[in-house]
Amino acid sequence: MFARNPVRILGLAVAVGLLSCAGTGQADDDVPQVRGALERLAELQPTDIAVAPIRDQTDGQRVPLDLFRGAFIDTLVERHYSPLSPSYVDANWVEASFKGTPPPDALLMVAITSWDPAHLYSTGKVEVSADVGLFQGGDTTGEVLWQLSLAHSVDLGDRGRPPAPGEDLIPRAVRLFAQEALDQLPVRDPVAARKATATQ
Repeated sequence: MFARNPVRILGLAVAVGLLSCAGTGQADDDVPQVRGALERLAELQPTDIAVAPIRDQTDGQRVPLDLFRGAFIDTLVERHYSPLSPSYVDANWVEASFKGTPPPDALLMVAITSWDPAHLYSTGKVEVSADVGLFQGGDTTGEVLWQLSLAHSVDLGDRGRPPAPGEDLIPRAVRLFAQEALDQLPVRDPVAARKATATQ
């Protein structure tokens, strides 16, 4: 899924597909299973995060990719990380990896696998699923620090009633999904980060 070349993309996509199939019994409100080197993540306390261009892996759905990228960047800031500027990342994005110097502490890759806002104005709900991975360094050859697959129903209704017309609902839905997706990503601890730096 997250890869430097087409062969690796195919292999990882198959692997993620198998993981997704293994979890098909999960209800939307269940806590998704987090995978990755969580102890290594706690040790590193990465600061500078490159958020890669969002990948659209839906079946031709019109995914607001820029909104998703901005929402994930904002959510990282809320969790005390320091995302790099998207324009800077894009200027140094070559063959699915960040080639800038120095490299970031970590790379966040997001693939939207489904996006269905068809019932937004009737029920207030948007169905979204995504694969999210945080890799050490600037490309997907780095260690997987944190990863999950999430299928979530974003509900913008008011106690069962649809939202008021005219509201800017799509950006709200995207922002809420990004917050839900990163809810289990540990908040960066500046104190632990200073200790980690001092021991290096």
